Amino acid sequence: MGMELHPFLHRVEVTGRWNIGRATYRAASFEGCQLVTVRCGVGPVRAAAAVRQLVEKPEAILSVGTAGALMEDLRVGDLVVASETFLDDAPHESVMCAPDLVEILAEACRKEGRRYKIGGMVTVRDAVFPREHRNRLFRTTGALAVDMESHAIGRQAKKLGIPFACLRVISDDVHSSGLPPRPRFERLWTGPWLLPSMISATLSRRRFLKKFRRAIEELPPILVRLLRISEKARAQDGR
Repeated sequence: MGMELHPFLHRVEVTGRWNIGRATYRAASFEGCQLVTVRCGVGPVRAAAAVRQLVEKPEAILSVGTAGALMEDLRVGDLVVASETFLDDAPHESVMCAPDLVEILAEACRKEGRRYKIGGMVTVRDAVFPREHRNRLFRTTGALAVDMESHAIGRQAKKLGIPFACLRVISDDVHSSGLPPRPRFERLWTGPWLLPSMISATLSRRRFLKKFRRAIEELPPILVRLLRISEKARAQDGR
């Protein structure tokens, strides 16, 4: 999403931008490393389309964004480096993440002093917040966290023969409730007694978004470290 991408764009030099379908692509550079950021939007359908529409074949694809925890000991702001991805209704059809990319991501997390875990990531078509639904996902897949894009991106990367990895930050833990809907203040015209519930909904939404934005800020330092480690490895290989 744009909210997830925005903090990272401040760290790179954007050299071009274009739209294809509903996805927005930006060519960028960072200390000699050339990359393309993609704002695909929410959901597996849009994520898969964004990969299919890539103008050039990249050396690797990294799925980055937020995720919901499926384990008790994952807190908001913790990082998950996926070892493999699943779709919720087909957990036997996994996509393995490239081992060398997994190790580089883990190294980046360690060097930045961030809490992280390596394990499975399950992708769903609709947001999952109720505790019982998260418990079911954990039982059926063993995944650490849940998102709405990574497996779709991984499947397309596999079809194209491109190494794939996934880095996600926990934006809501197993105790979190869903994002409260934006209050419709025109309802106040139907009765002033609605004011307390409208204020409560507004405050709940602000608290959720505050935690969400704070979690997102954990991603750019890891991505910067990842790029530096990758460029150093490329230089050593003489590439």
